[in-house]
Amino acid sequence: MFTAVFKYAYPHAKVRAMKGLLISEVKYRDMLNADTFEQVIHILQTTSYAESFRGIAPTDLSLQAFSDILYRSLFLDYHKTIRSVDKIARDFLILCYHKYELFNLKMILRGIISHVPADKIATLLLPTDRYTLFSKDALLQCQDVHAVITHLQGTFFQYPLNLALRRFDEEQEFFPLEMALDLYYYNSLWDKLGNLPDADQIIVKEIVGVLLDILNITWIIRFKEHYHFSPEEILNYTIQHGNSLRLKERRSFSEASETASILDLLKATPYGKALTDDVQLNTLHVALSRYFIGRLQKFFSGDPFQMGIIIGYLLLKEFEISDMLTIAEAKRYGFSIEQSRHYVIHTQQG
Repeated sequence: MFTAVFKYAYPHAKVRAMKGLLISEVKYRDMLNADTFEQVIHILQTTSYAESFRGIAPTDLSLQAFSDILYRSLFLDYHKTIRSVDKIARDFLILCYHKYELFNLKMILRGIISHVPADKIATLLLPTDRYTLFSKDALLQCQDVHAVITHLQGTFFQYPLNLALRRFDEEQEFFPLEMALDLYYYNSLWDKLGNLPDADQIIVKEIVGVLLDILNITWIIRFKEHYHFSPEEILNYTIQHGNSLRLKERRSFSEASETASILDLLKATPYGKALTDDVQLNTLHVALSRYFIGRLQKFFSGDPFQMGIIIGYLLLKEFEISDMLTIAEAKRYGFSIEQSRHYVIHTQQG
C-alpha cells in the first residue's frame, strides 16, 4: 500500500485537479439549448476551455478548427499524466495515446484509396504532436497504399499492414486494412496490461475490458447492417478479449436473425443496465457510453492510489470532447434540440 501511495500521490493529485475542470451537466444543457454554434463557443469561454478559445471569433471558427482545439486540450492532459507516472505506467499510457495515431493512419489510408487530395486529408487529421509513430506529412506525400506501408516498416503498424496487404491488393477496399489495424491495436493494448503491477492490472483490465466489449457490440451491428457478413465472418472480426462478453455472447449476437434482436440479447448481460425503453440501434452507442461513464466514475470514489483513476479521467475527457463535437455539429447543421438530445451522452431527457 505504501508503494502505491508513493507512486500515485502526485499523478492522483494532478488528475483530481483536471477532473474538477470537466464540463458540468449544467453547461452541457446550456450548450444543447443554445441557438447557434457561436453561442456554444461563448458558453465554453466561461469554462476551463476559456484560455483555448481566447481571442478566437466564433463566427470565424470551422468545425475542424473547433475539433483541433478540443483535442489539443486532451493531448496536453495525456502529456501531463504521462510525465507524472513511472516507466511501466508511462508505456501503457503512450500506447493508449497511440489510438489517435491509429485514427490518423486510417484516415490517411482511406483518403489515398478514395483519391482525396493530400491537403484535404490533412485537414481531417487529429493534431498529434508527441509520442508519434510516424510523420503525418511524410505519409501524406505517399501516392498509394504500398508507399505508406513501405514507409511504416519497422514501426508498430508494420505487422498488421503487411498481413492485410494481399487481401487489399485483391479487393482494393479499405476494410481489410482497417480491421487488421484495429484488431492488432486493441489486442496489443490488452496484452500490454500484462506488464502492469497486479493491483493496477486488475483495475485497468476492467476498464479496457468494458471498452473492448462496447467496440465488439458496435462492430457486430455494423458488420450485420452494412456488410451483411455471415456469423462466422463476424466472429472472425471481433476482439477476442473483453470484460463481460465471452465467445458465447459474441456468437449469439453474430447469429441473431435480426440486428435489432441484439438489444434483447444484451439485456441478459451487464450491459442490459444501459438499455432504457427508448434505446434504438442508432442510439445504442450513446446508452453504452453513459453506462461506461458510470463505471468510470466509481473508480474516483474507491482507492485513490491506482491507475484506474488516470485511465478513467482520460476516457471521461474523451467523452466530453465527443459530446461537444456532437453539439457543435448539431448547431451548425440546424438540428433541433430534441433531435440532438438523443446523441448527447451527458444530457438525459428532460
